[in-house]
Amino acid sequence: MQYSTYMTDSSIIRCDIFSDKFKTDYICIKFFMPLNKDTATEIALLSAVLKRGNQKFPTMDKIEAYLEQNYGASLNISTSKSGELQDLSFSVQFLSDKFAIENEPIGKNMVDLLFSVIFEPITQNGGFDELFVKQEKQNLKDKIASLINDKGAYSIEKCKQIMFDHENYGVYELGDINRLDSITPVSLYKFYQSVLSSAALFINYAGIQRDTEELLNPICQRLESTSRTLPHTVIKNDVKDVKNITEEMNVAQSKLNLGFRLGDAAQKDLFAAKMFNVIFGSSPTSKLFMNVREKLSLCYYCSSVCDSLKNVMFVQSGVETQNVDKAQKEILNQLECMKNGEFSAEEFDNARAYLIDAYIQAEDSLSAISTMQTASYLAGHKLTAQQQIEQINKVTYERVINVAKGVMLDTVYVLKGIGGEKDAD
Repeated sequence: MQYSTYMTDSSIIRCDIFSDKFKTDYICIKFFMPLNKDTATEIALLSAVLKRGNQKFPTMDKIEAYLEQNYGASLNISTSKSGELQDLSFSVQFLSDKFAIENEPIGKNMVDLLFSVIFEPITQNGGFDELFVKQEKQNLKDKIASLINDKGAYSIEKCKQIMFDHENYGVYELGDINRLDSITPVSLYKFYQSVLSSAALFINYAGIQRDTEELLNPICQRLESTSRTLPHTVIKNDVKDVKNITEEMNVAQSKLNLGFRLGDAAQKDLFAAKMFNVIFGSSPTSKLFMNVREKLSLCYYCSSVCDSLKNVMFVQSGVETQNVDKAQKEILNQLECMKNGEFSAEEFDNARAYLIDAYIQAEDSLSAISTMQTASYLAGHKLTAQQQIEQINKVTYERVINVAKGVMLDTVYVLKGIGGEKDAD
C-alpha cells in the first residue's frame, strides 16, 4: 500500500492511498470547522439538505438511479466531531474503471456527481430549496429529540455536556432543537458558502493507482482560491473538583458514566495512551470487562473509549440501580491497579495484539483506511497503519504506567433507574 500526503498551495490537505488489493475506489472530501453551539445545528442540517438533490440530479430517486447505473456506487454525506472539530463529509465508493465494461469512466462520473452535490445544490430566492429545508428541519428535530430513547447514548451525551459545560467539546454534533426555528433557507445557504470558502479541507483518494490530479481537478480548482486553517482543539489536563450529577428516570437499568482527563503523559505519548485504554477498558480482555462485568457481575456492560484529540476518556456502563456505587468503586479500583502497574504480561500482550489486529482489519476497508489517515494527520503524527503498528510494538510497561498515573476523574453522571421497562442493553 502506497501513501502520499501533502498540502496544496491553498492549504488543502490531500492524501492518495494506492493499492491493488481492491476492485473499488473511494473518494472522501471533508470540510472541518470549529465545533461550537452557533454552527453545529447548521452543519447537521446541511448534511441532510444536500442529500435531497442538486441541479443535475434534482431528486434522491435520480441520484440513486445514477448510482445504480454506475455499478451500484454509493454516496454518503454526513457530519461527526473529532476533538473540537466538526466535519461535513462527502464520500463516494465505486467500481474501479479497469473492472467496468469497456473501461467506462466510473471515477469521472462519481467526481461529476460530487461536483454537482457540493457546488450545484437546488436554490431559490437566494437560498436552498424551501421544501427541502422545511422537511429536513423537522427530521433533525425528531432525530435530536429521539436521543432520549437510547438511554446509553443519551447518558454519555449528558456526561459530556456536564464535563465540558464551558468547553466546545460539550456541544452535541447534531445541534440544538431550539436553534432550528431561526434557520432559514437563505441563512443556511449563506453559511454553506462560508464553509466552501474557508473551512479546512481534506481530500482523500483510496484505490487503484491513477492520476488523481486529473481525476479530482474539477473539484480542487473550485476550492483552491483561499487559504484554510485547521481549527484547534483546546486541551485541559487539570481537574479542580469532581462533578457528580444524578438524574432519575423511569427505567429499569441505571447508566453510570465517568469522564476522565487523561493528563500530560497521555498527550505526549499517544501510543502508550492507546495501550492503556485497551488494557483498562476497551477490549474483551480488559480489566473493566474481565473484572467489573465478568468476575464481579456488577454491570451489564462496562467499557472505556478515548478521544485522543481532546485527550479524554469515558467509561460507560449499564448497571442495576443498587450496584451503581459498587460499580463506580470497582472501576476506580481497576484504574488504581493500572497506576500501580498491576497488569500481567498476558494482559499487556493481549492489548498489543488487539490494537495491531484493529489496524490490520482497517486496511481491509477503503473508507477505514481513509478515515485512519485523516485521523493520523489530525493527531499530528501522520503515520500510516503499518507505521502505527511499529509504534505500538515499541510501547513498554513503564510508558503505560506513566500514562495511567496521569489519568484524573473529572465527572460522574448517573442516569438512575427508578423502575419501568427494561432497556435494550
